[in-house]
Amino acid sequence: YKMSAGAYTEDTLVQQTTAEYLEKQLDWDSVYAYNNEDFGRTFEALLKLVQDLDEEGSRAIREGLDEETLAIFDLLKKKDLSAADIKRIKDVALKLLETLKAEKLRIDQWRDKESTRDAVRVAIQDFLWSDKTGLPVDSYTEDDVMARTDDVFHHVFRAYPTVPSPYYEGATMCQIRKCNKEKKWQRSAKSISLP
Repeated sequence: YKMSAGAYTEDTLVQQTTAEYLEKQLDWDSVYAYNNEDFGRTFEALLKLVQDLDEEGSRAIREGLDEETLAIFDLLKKKDLSAADIKRIKDVALKLLETLKAEKLRIDQWRDKESTRDAVRVAIQDFLWSDKTGLPVDSYTEDDVMARTDDVFHHVFRAYPTVPSPYYEGATMCQIRKCNKEKKWQRSAKSISLP
């Protein structure tokens, strides 16, 4: 289905340009098989995705973190924290990720061996427990630290099969956040299958 030259409006030109991009770049064979109403809904969903991506990018800039560190920060933070605690957690997220990427995650096939997986989990837990490097003691209980250790480990397990992470090279922050939220829910339902 192609529109006649007289039917072009700004909206239809944008829709056709987007449709052509989806066909050529993403190999969507039947993008024109949808009627205008269906395509309009699809296009609106794409615009919402772009808006969400812009909001995540803006948030990373506001927080003063890159995307990888922002994901760890989000896993570590909790409600009702002071400004000093939030600053500390940003620092913890940054240094924890730097430490893991410089050491434990550089081990070839680290996810395949139980001993290296355990070493990564212990490194995360020790880092978060430490008075020097860890989470604010007055704001996080033992259970909080253990839960954050699990959250960060599962995220690192998924996102860092190698360093640099191919997950961050090919995924958007919205996809990462959605995945983290889904895994958090699954774990709370005791259905997580990661080691």
